[in-house]
Amino acid sequence: METTRRFKFSNGDKVKDIVTGFTGVVTGSVYYLTGCNQHLVVAKPKKKNKKAVSVWYDDTRLLLVANNIVKAEPSFEEDPGPDAVAPGGGVQYPKP
Repeated sequence: METTRRFKFSNGDKVKDIVTGFTGVVTGSVYYLTGCNQHLVVAKPKKKNKKAVSVWYDDTRLLLVANNIVKAEPSFEEDPGPDAVAPGGGVQYPKP
């Protein structure tokens, strides 16, 4: 059973959805048991002080616009990671 996967795009790559034209930066990637690879694409807000829009897309719908336009080093000491509260409240699980 395969437990690792290489993705078509990397975090920080600028991509464009071929169906809608939605363009943004990949900020996360996931693969599912069904074999579907998806990337979270985040676009800059069109208006100042508005929230960024983020959408999950299958990798087959995306085209590379530019490599690695955003470079960020994760700070695991400050970042709460998956234990952070999800937008809208989400379900909170006790920490082990």
